[in-house]
Amino acid sequence: MAEAVASRREALHDTIQHRIERYIIDSGSSPGDPLPPQQELAKALGISVPSLREAMKSLQAIGVIEVRHGSGTYVGRFSLDPLVDGLTFRIRLEAGENMRTMTELLEIRMVLESAYVRQIAEHASNELIAELLEIVGRMEASASRDSAFTKDDRRFHEVLYAPVKNAFLTLLVRAFWDVVNIIRPELFAGPDDLGSTASEHRAIVDALAAHDPDAAARAMEAHFAGIRARISQSSA
Repeated sequence: MAEAVASRREALHDTIQHRIERYIIDSGSSPGDPLPPQQELAKALGISVPSLREAMKSLQAIGVIEVRHGSGTYVGRFSLDPLVDGLTFRIRLEAGENMRTMTELLEIRMVLESAYVRQIAEHASNELIAELLEIVGRMEASASRDSAFTKDDRRFHEVLYAPVKNAFLTLLVRAFWDVVNIIRPELFAGPDDLGSTASEHRAIVDALAAHDPDAAARAMEAHFAGIRARISQSSA
């Protein structure tokens, strides 16, 4: 009996969430637009304020809505933060075992970035090459001082794919990067091989400068092979 009641409540909760989502879509709202006050929205949806609040908490957790304290509730801007949180938890859960999720994530990212770097190589501009070389130069300088260059590493990949004009690709690259960076202390038991990492990035730029799609893809694949090797060494 208790299970049946809980099941009905979950179904109602999901229905209210969907009604809120449909209200947002039908109203023609855009990300960042304000939603009506809770009393007004609950009345428009034909539900109680407590039921609305419960559903809104779930929608906030997945980024559909954004609550700004002292300001109100707004349509959420697209974010992959829930994906980052879920992947980070899953990888930590597997820590000390086979790190299957981490390996699969790296494989997906390698396939994705290797495919797109081919496109970049065909039409890489002098401006793009110059900016990437500047970033790699900072990486190499940091490596010579045995100093980590996390921000430059992330910036490299963001700049690399900017010409693609694909916002979702940028979000995915950032999300995958954030996952690795968050659990980096747990992934790499020892210090990173900074010199090798910097060299891997320079090889990518060299291939882009030569406008060689095959070489660019191979350099990207070698970069991810290096990441996997360093993780395996740390796990061992």
